[in-house]
Amino acid sequence: MQEQIHGGNIYKASRMYGIRKEDFLDYSANINPLGLPQNLREILISNLDNLVNYPDTECTELKQDISRYLKVDEDRIIVGNGASEVIFLLFEVLRPKKVLIPSPTFAEYSKAAVRCGADIEYFPLKEEDNFIPDREDLFSKLQAGVDALFLCNPNNPTSTLLTKSSLLEIIEYSSRRNVFVIIDEAFIELTAEANENSMAEVLSRFNNLFIIRAFTKLFAIPGLRLGYGLGGVETVKKMWEIKMPWSVNSLACSVGPVLEDKTGYMKKTREWIKEELEWFYDELVKIPGLKVFKPNTNFILLKILEEGLNVKILKDKMASKGILIRDASNFKFLNEKFFRIAIKDRERNTVFLRTLKEVMG
Repeated sequence: MQEQIHGGNIYKASRMYGIRKEDFLDYSANINPLGLPQNLREILISNLDNLVNYPDTECTELKQDISRYLKVDEDRIIVGNGASEVIFLLFEVLRPKKVLIPSPTFAEYSKAAVRCGADIEYFPLKEEDNFIPDREDLFSKLQAGVDALFLCNPNNPTSTLLTKSSLLEIIEYSSRRNVFVIIDEAFIELTAEANENSMAEVLSRFNNLFIIRAFTKLFAIPGLRLGYGLGGVETVKKMWEIKMPWSVNSLACSVGPVLEDKTGYMKKTREWIKEELEWFYDELVKIPGLKVFKPNTNFILLKILEEGLNVKILKDKMASKGILIRDASNFKFLNEKFFRIAIKDRERNTVFLRTLKEVMG
């Protein structure tokens, strides 16, 4: 299995290039450029005194807030130290013998499968199909002794989004063949239709469905580590039973009220993504020597077409000018020509475009 290095290692970049970390434009990590919501900042500050107490091991108030937010019963919710903990807990409970993973995609799925002793079959997402899985090929694989299917929607790093109707068809087909379907929706609120693209509303209809979500990307809090999962009552109960106590800290447990969106942060996020995604994509396609894949969330996959230029060279040149990009060559089925970038606000995106043109020129 290929080693996967995540984006956002601004500390290492600062040491390597002699640039202060606060002076970098980090396009390697896909975080909401609106930054930490003001009301969330206030929530965190007001809960500082709670650090003298152990966290609520059951995350009771947070589960209640998530339940109201997505209209999902509390006994279907598991909270974890980032989405990664939820993924590893789920695999520990399911113990699938064989997992089908459409790729390129997020590496933590493979790591969790390996840790629980599962065999992995990778389903290639083809560039010529814009990285959308072929329906017939996928269904054929699901017939061949697969226990679980892992889908990232929207997918990282391709920024592709499967429709709800397509997903429903996959879930129903998998249900008839006793295949467990896991959908990672970590970026779902950073799509133009936000939660309208989520499969949470059909959760109660299927025992073979589990959904992974995160606060990280939407609220720009990767350092707080907070994710959650939605699934069947029995599956979630077993996950809580094996979960490490106090893995979710007191401050993370307190952030639930931000989901009420009293300040309109999520509304502003939707407005930003609708406007900036199209504009940034349109500007990128004008740059010679690049193939730009149409995005559906707050990041874009690109391919270098120029001979003699690869992502390691491009990454180094951009970093020397204070901009980090994500080398996507270590995603399965991608090569040294691919890289991924975040979508930020207009001012920073303009700087990025100017720098990329200079480097590519």
